[in-house]
Parts: sequence; C-alpha cells; structure tokens
Amino acid sequence: MPKLIGLISLSAIITTLFLLHACQSIVPDEVINYEDKIPEVVDYNFHVKPILSDRCFKCHGPDANQRKGDLRLDQSDDAYKESSGSDSRARYVIQPGNLGKSEFVRRILSNDPDYIMPTPESNLTLSEREKAILVRWIEQGAVYKEHWAFAGPRPPEMSGLPMNDWVKDDIDRFVLRQLEEIGLAPSPEAAGDVLLRRIALDLTGIPPTPDEQLQFIAEDNHLADLSKTIDYYLGKPQYGEKMAMEWMDVSRYADSHGYQDDGMRNTWPWRDWVIDQFNRNLPYDTFLLWQLAGDLLPHPNKEQLIATCFNRNHPQTQEGGVVDEEYRVEYVADRTNTLGKGILGLTLECARCHDHKYDPITQKDYYSLFAYFNNNNDSGIVPYNGEAAPTIILPAPEAKRKLADLNEQIAALEDSLMVTEQYRADFIAWRDAQSDLSQKIRELPGMVADFSFEEEVKIDKYRIHLDKGPAKDRPSGAKFSPVYTFYNKVKKEQDAQNWGHPDDRPQVVDEGYRGKGIQFNGDAGVRFNRDLDFDRDQPFSVSLWVKFLKKNEEGPIFGKTNGDFEGYRGWLCKLNSDGTLSFQLNHVWPDNCIDFQTTEPINIGEWTHIVMTYDGSSKATGVRFYLNGAIPEYRLHADKLEKSLLHGVKGTNWSDQPFLLGMELRKSIENMIADELKIFKRCLHPLEVKYLNQGEIPDNASDEDWFDYYLTSGQNIRLESIRSTLQELRCRENLLMTDQPEVMIMQEKKFKRETFVLERGAYDAHGDTVSPAIPEALRGEQNTERKDRLGLAQWVINARNPLTARVQVNRLWKQCFGEGLVSTQEDFGSQGSLPTHPQLLDFLALRFIDLDWDVKALLKEIMLSATYAQSSGTSEEMMEIDPENKYYARYPAHRLSAETIRDQALAASGLLVDEIGGPSVYPYQPEGIWEALATRNATRYQQQSGDSLYRRSLYTIWKRSSPPPAMLNFDAPDRYYCVVRRQNTSTPLQALVLMNDPQFVEAARVLGEIMTKEDLPEDAIRLAFSRLLSRKPRPEEERKMLELWKGLYDDFSAGRSDSEDILSVGDSPYNRSVDRDSLAAFTMLASTLMNYDDFVVKR
Repeated sequence: MPKLIGLISLSAIITTLFLLHACQSIVPDEVINYEDKIPEVVDYNFHVKPILSDRCFKCHGPDANQRKGDLRLDQSDDAYKESSGSDSRARYVIQPGNLGKSEFVRRILSNDPDYIMPTPESNLTLSEREKAILVRWIEQGAVYKEHWAFAGPRPPEMSGLPMNDWVKDDIDRFVLRQLEEIGLAPSPEAAGDVLLRRIALDLTGIPPTPDEQLQFIAEDNHLADLSKTIDYYLGKPQYGEKMAMEWMDVSRYADSHGYQDDGMRNTWPWRDWVIDQFNRNLPYDTFLLWQLAGDLLPHPNKEQLIATCFNRNHPQTQEGGVVDEEYRVEYVADRTNTLGKGILGLTLECARCHDHKYDPITQKDYYSLFAYFNNNNDSGIVPYNGEAAPTIILPAPEAKRKLADLNEQIAALEDSLMVTEQYRADFIAWRDAQSDLSQKIRELPGMVADFSFEEEVKIDKYRIHLDKGPAKDRPSGAKFSPVYTFYNKVKKEQDAQNWGHPDDRPQVVDEGYRGKGIQFNGDAGVRFNRDLDFDRDQPFSVSLWVKFLKKNEEGPIFGKTNGDFEGYRGWLCKLNSDGTLSFQLNHVWPDNCIDFQTTEPINIGEWTHIVMTYDGSSKATGVRFYLNGAIPEYRLHADKLEKSLLHGVKGTNWSDQPFLLGMELRKSIENMIADELKIFKRCLHPLEVKYLNQGEIPDNASDEDWFDYYLTSGQNIRLESIRSTLQELRCRENLLMTDQPEVMIMQEKKFKRETFVLERGAYDAHGDTVSPAIPEALRGEQNTERKDRLGLAQWVINARNPLTARVQVNRLWKQCFGEGLVSTQEDFGSQGSLPTHPQLLDFLALRFIDLDWDVKALLKEIMLSATYAQSSGTSEEMMEIDPENKYYARYPAHRLSAETIRDQALAASGLLVDEIGGPSVYPYQPEGIWEALATRNATRYQQQSGDSLYRRSLYTIWKRSSPPPAMLNFDAPDRYYCVVRRQNTSTPLQALVLMNDPQFVEAARVLGEIMTKEDLPEDAIRLAFSRLLSRKPRPEEERKMLELWKGLYDDFSAGRSDSEDILSVGDSPYNRSVDRDSLAAFTMLASTLMNYDDFVVKR
C-alpha cells in the first residue's frame, strides 16, 4: 500500500529515544527492518487488535476469571495504567507515544524467558512484523477504538472512489479502489452462458433450461438484458426453495429430535413457511421479528405463530431417566447461541461458562440474553407420541371445515344448557316428590370404583420382576413376587393390584382415615383395571383421603397418565416438592393441557380430602378441585386442552398406562397414606363433595343449591338427552382434532420463570438472578422497553443495531460469491476475520436498510454489478498478488452445495418434480444406515417411490443421527447446531457419489434416453452439455466425447459390458424399444459429464 508522506519513520523514533535516554535502543534490528513492510498509519481494529486478541486476550482480556496480573489489554484505561513490572524505567503498561516507558514494549521485545510476553508456556509467539506493528501503534499514540462490528455502519465517503468504464454501480467503485491499491485490474465480463448459469444457480439452485438459454443469451454469447434475466429468476417459485436451503443450516432444521433416540418430529410446515416468505419477499426485519417473537405480537395469526418454530428447531431428548431441567436449559442455551451465531454473527456460547475471553460479553450478559428465551412454556423431555409442546394445530382444509361445524353445534348445545329457567317447574315437581332430598345425595350415582383398602388378598399369580404382567411360568433363576389385590365395592370383586418393586409394595395399615388405609413407600403403587380410562369429552370425578407423613416429598397421588414418554398424557393429581398440589388434564404437558396448582402447601401429618371433578368440556372452567370440601386458592398455568387424554394420532400410544394410585409410569411417592378412593363417571356436584367430606348433607343448602343439583345430576330426562348429544359431538370433535398435525411454536409461560447465572454453565449451579437485558457492549443508544422476546427482536432489527444488517448482507454476498466480505460469517467478533472491504460492507448494510430490508432488491443490485459479472479466469499476476482472490480481480469459482449438485442432476434429466412444499420425502439411500444408529423410534428407513424420489433435496428427510449420506459427502452438516458456513472439502468419496449413487446413475440414464432421440451423436452431446453444463461443448470437448461414446457403444455392442447393469438402476422405467447399447453408452457419457468440473463448480 502507498505510504503516507510526512509521518515520522520508525528509525527516527528509535534515534530520538536513544538521544533522550542515552541508552541503547530497545528495538532490535530485526524489528526495525520491518519499517517499510507495515502500514504507515496503524489502525487498532484492523492491524493491532487481531494480534492482541490472538496472543494476549486469553490472559489479559475480558474474562475476569482467567485474567492474569490484574491486567486488561482490551481496554485503554487498564492498558494505560502504571506498571508493576520489574523494569523501573517502564513506569506504565503502555504510555501512548513513549516506547521507553511502556512495559508492554519491553516485554514483547525481550528474549528473557522469564520476562517475555507471550510467555513460552503459552506456546504463542509474535513475529517480527507483528512486533513492529505494535511498536508503531504505541509510538503513534496507542489509540484504542471500539470494535469495528460493535460500532454502527457509517456512510462511507464516496467522493474519492474511482470511476471508469468498467464500473456499473457503487459496489464496483469500492472493489476497484482496492484493486488499484494492490496493482490489479478487474477481469472482463463472463460469457453469456456462464453468467446465465451463475445467476440461475444463485437464485434458484437449478441450472437454466435449454429454452431459458435460448431466451436470454444473445447470438454473440452475452446476456441480452441482465436486469430482466435477474427479475425472471427472482420471480420463479424455486427462488424461495433456494433461499430456504441457506436458512435451514442457520435454523438447524431437521425432521428428527436428535440425541440418542432421535425420534421424528413434524416441522415441515415451518419449512414451507420459510419458502413462502422468501417468495413473497417478506422484508428481512419482519422475517426475523416473526421468527424470534411472532407469538408476542398483538393477536398473532397462524403464520406468525408458525414462524416461531425457528426457536424450537434445536435437538430435544426423548431419553428415559434424564433430568428435565438439565435439557430444558440446553434448549434455551441453543436458542441464545443461534441468535448469536446465525443472526448477530457472535460466538455468544463462549460466555456460557465464563466471561468471553475475546469479546466484551460477560457471563452475566450471556444469561441476560438467555433470559429472553427462558420463559417458553416447554419441557426438557419431549414425547414419543405427539409433538413437543407448545404447538399450533394445523387442520387439513376438509378437517377444518368439519371441526368448525362440530364446534358450532357444540357451542349451541352448551348455550342451551345455560338456559335453565325453563326447567324450574320440573324441579319443583321433583323436589316436592322427594320424601328426603338428602337421600338423593347419599345415592352418589355414577360411581364406578369404591376402594376402602381394608385388606389385601394374595392371589395365585406371580410376577417376574420388571416385567409388564403376571408370568405363567417360572424360568430358572428368575425372581418372582406375589400379587396382592384390593376389593372394589362397586363391582364386588378384587379389582386392583399392587404394582412395582415388591420390596416397596404398598402396605395396608391400621391408621386409615376410616378403618384401615394403604401406605406408599416408593417404587410401587396400586394399578387399576381399564374401565377407569376417561377421555377429554367424558365427565368424571375422583375422591380420595390422603395423609402425608413427611415434608419435601413429591410425586403422583393418583391419575391415569402415560408419563413423560408421552408428555404426561392423561390426568393426574400430584404433590409438588413445596407441598402444593397440581391437578392436570394433559394431551402433552405443559401446553396442550389444563394445569392447576394450589398456592398454599398441604398440611403434613393431617388427613386431607381431595376431590377432582371434570365436566368433559376441555375447559378449565369445567374442572374443579376441592380440599376438605372447599376450592383452594390456585394458579391456572394452562387452559388449552385440544386433543385426547388417552391417545395420539390415529389412536396410537407408547405406554398406555391405566389408572394408578401412588405412582405413574416412572415415578412414585413415599410417606403417603391413602384411603376411601371413589371414582365416578360424571361430574360431582358441590353438595355431593361436601357429603363425601363431612359424611352428611349441609343444613344450609339453599333451594338454588338443590335446583343446581337437579340440573347437573341427571334428574331431568330432557337435559340428559342434550348432554348425551353434546358428549357424542365432543367425542367426534376429539377424535378428529387429535388426528390433525401440529408444529412446535413459542409461547410464554403465564408465570415468569426466574433466570440465574449458571456457574460453569451447569443447569443446577444457580448464581445471581438476572433479568432480560442487551449486553452493554452491543446496546449503544437503543432502548429496549420490553423485557421479553419481542423487545429482543425489536432491538435485533433496529436500524441502529450494528450487527444484524451487516451479517445478512455478508450472507447474501457469500451466496453470490462463495465467501463473505467477512469470511468468518459466524464470528464478527475479535477472533473473527476482518472484512476485506469494510466500507463496502457498511455501504451494503446501510443500503439494505434503506431498501426496507428487501432481500430481492439487494441481491439484484449485487448481481447487476460488474464485480459479479466478471469472468473467473485467472492469471499468473493475479495468483502472485492475490492468490485467494480476496479483492475480486476475478469472479471466485467455487463448488456448489450438496443440494444444488443433486438438484441439477435431476433437473437436467427431467426427473425433477417441481412441486413446492409438503412433508419430507425418502429418496434413495444405502440400506441399513438408520437401523445401525436407531434405538426405539424410527428404526427403519422406508424408501418411497414415484415423485417422492425426485423432489428437491430441500425436502429430503433429515435425521440428525443419520443425515443423507450423499449430502454429507459434499459437506452438508448434521444440523445439531446452527451452521452459517459449511466446510468445503474435496475428497474421492465425492467422485464415487457422482459415479455410483443411484440418484445420479438414474438421472444419467434418463438424460441418456433423451439424448437417443437426437439424429446424430454430435447433437446428443451438445444437448447433454446444454442441460448439464449450460453451454456448448468446445471443439476438443466434442471430439473427445464423441470418441468416448463410440468406444462405450462398441463395448456394450460386443458384450464386453452388460448394458442392463446400468440401465436397471433406479425406479423409473426406460424405453425398451430404444437401442439398449446406444442408451447405455449415452448414459455413461452423461455420467461422465456429471463428474466434469464444470458440473460441480460455479464459475
């Protein structure tokens, strides 16, 4: 770079120091020799900070816990302080403008292993050039600057930018200036066919068809109208698919949960939403706003709710025995890290366990961001059967119509039940006909179970430990336990049995509420028969007396629930560790459910009467629970029961547990005595509850109390007819709704969850409490009034946010050029790469905001530039001066993505099915991969047929433990985490995929069949070049391909190769009337072109 005139040279500085201090210069000759090889004016951000960050900040940076010597070199106040070093002449760590008094200089120039910095133990060293830069920086005043990415984009000065005939827009002027500085000139414009292919692949991921080539390429092989060409491809529906492919990595999209079990999930509706929004050209700020916090917008619509699945795409566990909170914390951390890496371009995850070592992000900052995502109403364990709550249900159109009709009829009947005065005369006649009204209460109609637990009966059955049922035989060496049963006074038979570990089986004790009772000791309970299963359309009630013997116990009291394997599907009453009680009716807890919790703890050592009643309405207003005959104070956590209590889609279940007392699927309770269990298949009236509690009818029951009892207890035939019809409709609605698909969304908990700094990042190592807040280093002058995700999202998309626009325009630049202006797309922090064109980056970021975050408009501006249109050809001069092509003297050729390589093979052959959206598909894949890695769920890969084999790669099923193997070979990630920059490798396996993968072999064969329709082999070769490489063959290429085809044809004709071996690959049939040897030869020729460099590389 040209030197600036008038600045003092490094040698003059050293001479001055020598005269002033009358001592030998502290700067060695080898450092002085770099005077002419470093920038004349040293900039902290672009020259100094990368050195300090890499060599010094680990021990002298932002992380207070790792800081040594109480010294920070990332802040000027600390760096300028007085030194405690051993050299008395150096009074300061850094004294701006004074090398001799800067301990820092003496340390980095020393050869003494006990004095030098970095220390030998760090295994870090400074080069002579780096030492020279640091010395010059201090001499020039050691000016610190805010990190370039944390300062907002600034409008660059345009007046000094060059202008010539090559320049098409302002982008080119920035590029040209840096090319002139390094002594290079831009390359000429690429040929029309090359440029058309480039545009088509960048905007749709599919090469131009032969018809499109004829439409857009002029006779002299240039694009007739570049602007119209770009508009054409921006308008194709495949544009949304191409853009969505890029976003799938960022969002860590997959069709499975991940972790060990890696069960399947239903998230493709969110993928469809992404495709649709890109095609609609939803502004990028709105695109982010909806995904981060669409559920918190006023009256969010379906699209805004589906958008928030972005935050739920992380892996989730279904494994048994895990700690729910441990994994829930991991999910929140993933959301926080994805915000950092995918949207802000920051490695926030580095501050999870300690202060960031390189960026000004403290651990408190991390958990303050974490707090924004910490209030989602989800669980750490997701169900095997059903989607992980919270969700939105997405009925199919026909089902939506039927549900609307059913709900209209249900609402009408519910309203009719509210009109009660018409039954007043019937009530009076009924009342007057009763000799003793209280006798009606004592009858307790609808009772289906009555257990007093006065005795247990040992029966002649034995159970193998840990088995699911009684064993008929006794295998040698197996342990057996007797079965004890309990008497149901309603059915007048032994109708329940002990269940669980025999050593801990419940014991009948004398200290019951009325006579004897049953005491629970953990790891076991009482199991009842299946006639006590109730669904959400069925009313029921449970009455039980309990006494808890110790504080701090927790566990299930009673219920029918499938446990955490299925989101606690069913209904239950449980004791919480704080002594409160919870009453739940769940499809998948904690969202698709009704969830009550009492506010006061239950009394220990006293008998408590618990009654839970439900009217079958699927509403919290239809649930009542009583403690000792009265409704307690409570919190309502959820009121959104929308699906079955008994089963998932199509009646499926994973564990299908019966009604249990003192336990559920994998949990039990200790130190509890229970007695007098009664279950009803109707909703009890408050008068009946008081009778069960007090043993008598309250004297103060009013006439209105009895009228209400009359209306609700089955005394009126007309009302019971309405209720019967209502339950039938609710049953139909329940069955239909339960079969409808769902997709995960975000939804805030009703009551805020506390957030703590987690020491060492451990879920249970609670430090200080924190509130949602933006890190101070990033906040700037922006005020975030809302302390929720919507406030966070509004900060993210604020035009003054220094990162969001830069990160996105860098991503779009990378889409067009193969690498961003900042090559470390995931890290704009101190350890990330510096922008090659910082002013261009800021210009594009500001331009993006001025365009109202219009992605299509910005892409078009980039593609209209002369920089984008350049040829990719190189020269010795380019390779010598700029071998990595950082300054764009040519278009940077780069390999296509895994998805694009496969898609263009399908497109060129005509196999590609261009249907947009829908569920994921199962194309060709080697057998046994899923089976080898699967545990309980989705153990087999079932290849589909027909159109599903030929959909775009975007729709290929993505199982985290077994991603599509062909795509993995071309560097696709497994999507366990957010990835914004894929690796780019070149391996022999890639060539093997192109030559042998059935998808590519079949595509070559189908293209070969098209080639056979040409009159001459030369025409067929030109057709193949056009469809696969989007250009005409060069004369030498055509000659060699013709020779290849003839040789292959001779081999097949002579029987030296079996044509059927290659023609039989793939599910699509081939035309048996075609010359098989000719078709096989054309198939091999097409396959050869698929292995051509121009097929996998965008030039």
